[in-house]
Amino acid sequence: MAVPKKLVIVFTFFYLAIIIYLLLFLTIPEFQAAIINSRQNMATLTEGSNYILALLISLFICFIGNASIGFPVPYPFVLFSLSQSIYFKYSIDLVVDEILINGFFWLEISGIALIGGLGSAIGEFLSFLLGLGAKKVAKRNSTQPLKNVTGFGRLVLDHPKSMYLYIFVAAALPIPDDPLWIALGMSDKKINFTKCLIWGWLGKNITTFFYAILPLFLISFIINDISSVITEAVMLLVTLSVMFFILSFNWDKYLTKRQEKKLLN
Repeated sequence: MAVPKKLVIVFTFFYLAIIIYLLLFLTIPEFQAAIINSRQNMATLTEGSNYILALLISLFICFIGNASIGFPVPYPFVLFSLSQSIYFKYSIDLVVDEILINGFFWLEISGIALIGGLGSAIGEFLSFLLGLGAKKVAKRNSTQPLKNVTGFGRLVLDHPKSMYLYIFVAAALPIPDDPLWIALGMSDKKINFTKCLIWGWLGKNITTFFYAILPLFLISFIINDISSVITEAVMLLVTLSVMFFILSFNWDKYLTKRQEKKLLN
């Protein structure tokens, strides 16, 4: 599997950044204390009128995270921070069990998730438009990552009756689905983009809500601030790995071989 050097460089940079961050966190007590203290001081991020700003941040970072192609934007970390801010704000006066049954807490968490889902859906719209432009470029000069993106989209486009379900599932899972939307734009088939966007938005809400409640799970069950930081970093590494696999794997070659086997059988 030939992987473009630029793609390797970009992802290597993010991998090293996360690993260095973890090493500093685990080996330098002062750095660890600074990170933990900053997390505990997050309550001001969503306090009072700052909550409106938090919603705008969620909208913007999810938009950027889903509009970027081949460049991993760690927007889950931002959602982690915003939801942690909400939790720490309520934890000043309430214990965990009281927070879990507090309607206003869940309303604020849901607001962060739904606005993030909207930003993600808008970001996918730009990915679709990029696919329309890439269709013209691909006819003249197609790079290997572009071919991989097109091949990945065939997984959905070859099953039109289940296309919207696949879009929903891909959006609902915490994996990068930008290649799918670019492939939809590059397709010569007639695409009902409005329906695709609605199903994608519904799925994205599940993803953003997952990221928003994950810190609550970590705080409630893992309890330890150190293990919480490590878990979040590991999850980001997994997300980057999935994105790298989608952009580097030769899906077109894989699907062609699978079709050939079907014909032989």
